[in-house]
Amino acid sequence: MTLRSNTIFFLKGTYHGAIIMKVCITGGAGFIGSHLAEECIKNDYYTIVFDNFSTGKEENLSFIKQFPTARIKVIQGDVADYDAVGEAVKGCDAVFHEAAVASVQQSIENPPATFESNAKGTLNVLEACRHNGVKKVIFACSAAIFGDHPEIPKKEDSPVFPTSPYGADKYISEVYLRLYNELYGLTTVSLRYFNVFGPGQDPLSPYSGVISIFTKRIAMGEDITVYGDGTQYRDFIFVKDVVQVNMLALEKLDKGFHYYNVGYGKATDINSLITILQNIYNKTIKVHYVEARPGDIKESISDPAKVIRELGFSPQYSVEEGLTLMADVM
Repeated sequence: MTLRSNTIFFLKGTYHGAIIMKVCITGGAGFIGSHLAEECIKNDYYTIVFDNFSTGKEENLSFIKQFPTARIKVIQGDVADYDAVGEAVKGCDAVFHEAAVASVQQSIENPPATFESNAKGTLNVLEACRHNGVKKVIFACSAAIFGDHPEIPKKEDSPVFPTSPYGADKYISEVYLRLYNELYGLTTVSLRYFNVFGPGQDPLSPYSGVISIFTKRIAMGEDITVYGDGTQYRDFIFVKDVVQVNMLALEKLDKGFHYYNVGYGKATDINSLITILQNIYNKTIKVHYVEARPGDIKESISDPAKVIRELGFSPQYSVEEGLTLMADVM
């Protein structure tokens, strides 16, 4: 399979039933986007995967083989290219905007480059949707918008105080979602992901989360490095539950601008995470503690009450269950 910029490189199968909906997923070959694409196909949606394959992988789309009659189109393109985005979203009912440079550290090292992909990329998606009759945009926002503000847990109306260009990009994008609803009537949804983990996260990627990195190293019996003292905690959420929230937003929300915190509301500190992983893999490894990095957040936990109340979100996994499932597929 040869990949060429802005070129459709395969159309899979011929679907013989009624097409319920046509959706586009930017970043659809990435970690979260590929899980979302699989769920859309299971729901018989005509699914457009749009990805520049900088971090997305063809292997993340291997599930397509399980659906020989699926309607899926894969397009290689970049959200920073407005014309390419416009072609991808044409004729779609909804767009899941997952594409981003999802690295706090890279955003600190090169703010203009991450702004181009993240903030400008979101604006391109919104503008392309406005001009191509798309009814709804569901955006992958981030808990990084809250930064290190001391209010815990984070509610939807908690103070926004980003501590990295990445967090700022995500918040700017959310502001644009609100404006595109108010000015142009586009239905927009911002899902503020907390710490998502699950199969398909590349532990070798500079954008990878702590769980995928630790999982690989502990499974191999290798030492790990912790930035800080390990008492910092996160609200980890399994990727399949994040997909559930996206699908609920697609199915239930009509008109308006909506925003939700997406997490379990349960804190797991890094030292506890290491212990859980060592137990799962029956390994004891050496942990090296080094100075915390600039932009890293000490405490992050969501209050999921709103997403549970308004969308009916019902988590299907615990952190330990998700980690065990990851171990099963390694």
